Amino acid sequence: MSGTENQHAYWTQLAQKAVAGELRVEPELGEALRAAAKVYAEGLTAARANTAQLGNLSGWSSLPSAVALRVKFEQKGVGGGSDPNDNAAQRIQDHIDIAWLQHDTFAAAIGKIELVDEQRAAQLRAVGGSV
Repeated sequence: MSGTENQHAYWTQLAQKAVAGELRVEPELGEALRAAAKVYAEGLTAARANTAQLGNLSGWSSLPSAVALRVKFEQKGVGGGSDPNDNAAQRIQDHIDIAWLQHDTFAAAIGKIELVDEQRAAQLRAVGGSV
């Protein structure tokens, strides 16, 4: 399992815990973490857009070895070769997916805190009304 696969699995578990109410984050902290994850994801999205330039490299000679190197670097930039997912564009996309998963995990953790707070307030009102 690659590093990004491990991270994706880890954040998926945290998201499930947040949805189940097992992971709670203070609203202010959760919002700050969500905002940071969003900024990170958006920055990575811009970087991924720039990888398109890697698919057409220039400045290489016509020597067979230079052509082979140029092709290999182009494939590492945008895909191709024996493993079409082993390239910069895909690796950046993997990190974008994780950043949005983090964003959603913190949103769920905040939502659960707010839900629990509302439930406790309702319970207190019910108890207070009967006293």
